[in-house]
Amino acid sequence: MNAGKKAARTPGIARTLGRYRAEIEAGLRAAVSPAAAAPRAPESARALATMYGQIEYHLGWRAEDLSPAQGDPGKLLRPTLTLLAAELAGGGDAVGRALPAAVTVEMIHNFSLIHDDIEDGDEARRGRPTLWKIWGQAQAINSGDALFSMARMGVWELARLGVEPGLVVRLGKLLDQTCLELCEGQHLDMSFEGRREVTEEMYLDMIGRKTAALMSCAAEVGARIGAPEDDTLGDQLGAFGRALGLAFQLRDDVLGIWAAKELGKSYAGDVRRKKMTLPVIHALAQAASEDREALVAIYAARGLATDEQVARTLEILDRSGSRARAYHALREQLDIATAALESARRKAPAQGASAREAGEALMSLVDFIRADATIDG
Repeated sequence: MNAGKKAARTPGIARTLGRYRAEIEAGLRAAVSPAAAAPRAPESARALATMYGQIEYHLGWRAEDLSPAQGDPGKLLRPTLTLLAAELAGGGDAVGRALPAAVTVEMIHNFSLIHDDIEDGDEARRGRPTLWKIWGQAQAINSGDALFSMARMGVWELARLGVEPGLVVRLGKLLDQTCLELCEGQHLDMSFEGRREVTEEMYLDMIGRKTAALMSCAAEVGARIGAPEDDTLGDQLGAFGRALGLAFQLRDDVLGIWAAKELGKSYAGDVRRKKMTLPVIHALAQAASEDREALVAIYAARGLATDEQVARTLEILDRSGSRARAYHALREQLDIATAALESARRKAPAQGASAREAGEALMSLVDFIRADATIDG
């Protein structure tokens, strides 16, 4: 990527992701701390402190010895989406009402990460050992379940802040349906391992559940809290979130193979690990028979791909037009996201400065990905 281009877009995305960071982090701590501090027998309290300590470790608040720490909490993209959608729909006053929902969304995301790390055998996340790697799979599963329960409890905080009870129930159902979609997406992803007949349609459906569903839910929940009488606006921002989620995953598919090191990924890393992403799936379907047989053999061999196998795979992807296909799919989703957001911005009942700024911040997320969608694309 051109260095000037990268620098030009970094402040915009940093402002967007930092817009509510302090409020989200405070909301997360406020949601976890009361549960950890609930009255218990002294012996139980000491034992349960480890469970809550594990959760706080995953969230970046504690070190491996459970002493206080300041780790990386992640981008906080999904709760930011919730609050931006609420502000676009209902102005600045809607942000405070939507905060418990944003916290719930982030907790759901993190419970799924804890479980995904176990299921995928990932030993590191955000530069640190994963929770299961330190405390074992059984305790990590239990801590993930506890985080899910705390997330679910957060929905009921909305009523205390003035969200109409019927809407609270509706949002609770939407969040539960989304959690089921996450599980469906993870099941499909695991079922694809070792299979060579996965189609593009199957893959897009899988990432639509595993990656895009929660981003769609995040934006829709915020919109419905900001403008509870406007179902169309909730649908539009939900569609925006879904397309944005698909675009983020397709961006990872592209960068995971062709990214330069300054983008934070090793060149052809996903090929080295033999990940079944869209470019590889396209090549398996479209490559000439000799290339397809070679690609199947490379992906069927045990262990990481060798330098020679990586080079051969990249040649096959190039001959098959798979790079161009991946960029095309990415730009398609960005166009869908842009159209949905523009419609929502025109329709939003809140038209003050706060709502306009929220709309611009949401568009900055699209622009951030679009910059990568035009690298050599």
